[in-house]
Amino acid sequence: MANKDKNSMPLTEVISVKDPESPKKAASILKRGGVIVYPTETLYGIGAFASINDSVERIFDIKGRPHRKPIPILVRDIDMLSEIAEVTELALSLASRFWPGALTLILKQKADLPELITCGTEKIAVRVSANPFIQGLFELINDPLTSTSANISGGANLTDLGELFETFNGKVDLIVDSGKIPESRGSTIVDLTLDTPQILREGDINTNTLKEFIDGNS
Repeated sequence: MANKDKNSMPLTEVISVKDPESPKKAASILKRGGVIVYPTETLYGIGAFASINDSVERIFDIKGRPHRKPIPILVRDIDMLSEIAEVTELALSLASRFWPGALTLILKQKADLPELITCGTEKIAVRVSANPFIQGLFELINDPLTSTSANISGGANLTDLGELFETFNGKVDLIVDSGKIPESRGSTIVDLTLDTPQILREGDINTNTLKEFIDGNS
């Protein structure tokens, strides 16, 4: 349960990623419809079950995120991916080569998810994270997890506990502290819903490396 300060304002709970109870704590909050800040291998993310509309709306409110911007999600594996998206042969090849890791695939939506996840595009941006905490968390949950960056929309990425707590105290239910995350460009994003796959953003995976792989597997 969240602590309270002397003015009775709620304080967001903080748990270290090194605490063996951290995945269990996070899973419990998520299953109640809560919202957490958690580490990935690229950035801190804001997480809730992607299937719970009220939780997704809460994330948009917390970030001040425009409702025209879809929200990316994490899945445990290809099996979970196939439940929510149309998985092409190229998607399987890319996943086999680059997942878990910093590659986000945009695929056609299959599952019925809150509209704010896709913002009416009928496309889903998804990846599998290599972060050990996330992998441990997915041993305890069976829902895709939202993975928008932990910042105020349009603002700088927040990379340490002090910044995260100052920004999200009282707004999220839990912060999983992994210390300062090493500098990252985020995940590389490729849209596979087009006739010709298009790289929308270069991140930690080099664009040329990705293009060469796509050309060799298309």
